[in-house]
Amino acid sequence: MRVSVKSGGLRAAAGLAMVAAFVVGIMPGGAVTTASADAPFQPVPCRAQVWNRGDVPFAALAGAKAYYGEYAGGIYHIEIPDDWNGELVLYAHGYAGEGDVVRAQNPSAAWREHMIKNGFAWAVSSYRCNSYVPGIGLQDTLLLTGIFQEVNGGKAPERTYLTGASMGGHVTLLGMQEYPTAFAGAMALCPAGPTLFDYFAANGAAAEVVTGLKFGGGQTSSATLEKMMQQFGTPPNYTAKGLAMASIMINSTGGPRPFTLEGLTAYFGRTISGSKLAGEPGLLAAAASTQGWEYAIGAGHGLTAEAINAQVRRLEGDPAYRGSETPYAELAPFTGEIERPLITLHTTGDMFVPIFLERDLYKAVSGAGNTGLLVQRIYRDANHCGFSSAETIRAFDDMVAWARGGEKPAGDDINASFANAGMTFTNPLRPGDPGTVDATKNAPRPPSTGDSEASINDDRLAETAIPVALVVTVIVMGAYVHYRRRAHE
Repeated sequence: MRVSVKSGGLRAAAGLAMVAAFVVGIMPGGAVTTASADAPFQPVPCRAQVWNRGDVPFAALAGAKAYYGEYAGGIYHIEIPDDWNGELVLYAHGYAGEGDVVRAQNPSAAWREHMIKNGFAWAVSSYRCNSYVPGIGLQDTLLLTGIFQEVNGGKAPERTYLTGASMGGHVTLLGMQEYPTAFAGAMALCPAGPTLFDYFAANGAAAEVVTGLKFGGGQTSSATLEKMMQQFGTPPNYTAKGLAMASIMINSTGGPRPFTLEGLTAYFGRTISGSKLAGEPGLLAAAASTQGWEYAIGAGHGLTAEAINAQVRRLEGDPAYRGSETPYAELAPFTGEIERPLITLHTTGDMFVPIFLERDLYKAVSGAGNTGLLVQRIYRDANHCGFSSAETIRAFDDMVAWARGGEKPAGDDINASFANAGMTFTNPLRPGDPGTVDATKNAPRPPSTGDSEASINDDRLAETAIPVALVVTVIVMGAYVHYRRRAHE
């Protein structure tokens, strides 16, 4: 049965009021979050253009009802099992490209079926715009709570969980930091973060050293990159310079680890950005920094880490966007100030959103004294978000049990060597394990591994990466969502 709820009864004001109603409710543990105009959350805004909505309807699974419609600027999908357990899972999707059509992206089929069979309702938003907009994603995901309550006959969930993949993982981490008592727990799959665009820019700086070419000088960064790729070869058939560049990318993001060279095949040229170095416009380019990036390289490539670190161009992120006074929390380093259980998942061979981001997260959470609330798991796979259904479902179930008051589940030591990481939670081991752990030789194309759909559309981020110009615009809803979040000193 499909139940369509049209957007006419869910105007922007009503949606905002429902969000406020959600955050003033009693949260797990008895904590109460109240509305406030203090320190409103301000996202990187949408581009000023017309955004079109894609197809809205979707079919419910057996034993559930589907609700779908439009809110102020976007699309929502909600599925509620007939035997609802009183809990709601919010799923934040990943990067959906730069096109003008927004679409809702549902959780993977197996995970969705698991949630419905176990009584969980779930909800997703298209977000009101595309591009790399985790702040907008967080705002619009929060709006789902009010829409859910309306379609659910006024019944609010007893617990709400926040989940998301890739950019949606960034949404999840941001939500746990900025609204630390709003969710019972969270699961972030292959989460991106503020230093992801530093990685793209740092790769650009290293490419200059390896090739002898420079970004800028009147040429577009894409034109220069094309010339660099002629020296690097076409993955997986690298030249000697291509293998040197690949080794830099692997060793500077955590070192040799299972399936890294296979994982780099799809993202090699697409994660080398020259926009920052060429001085091209764009908010993300302005925010990116190569200043503190520490380069490393394997043996046998005719370069040393010392030489690379001495020769690369070092550019700071614009303090207006990246400094302590940035108006955009999504661009600032994580504070680690979480108050509810958080599980993260990352694959070893993810060279689009590499696993070093997990170490950044751990450092922040540890610095805030909150490691008791963080579990991080590693999986041996060549793909971005390439988790099997069994891996995703186990992590979800463990997070829920923990959030309900159970014991803290096991995780991996994210600061230990990655050379043979991921043996504990990988299920099953992928064909050809451990793959090619460093760029010592050309590797075959990565195997088709994992059966999760969590990474749908996320790989398009690297096609544009930093060159996308994110200009300042007016938020289409006409107002920010104002309710109490953690006050930053």
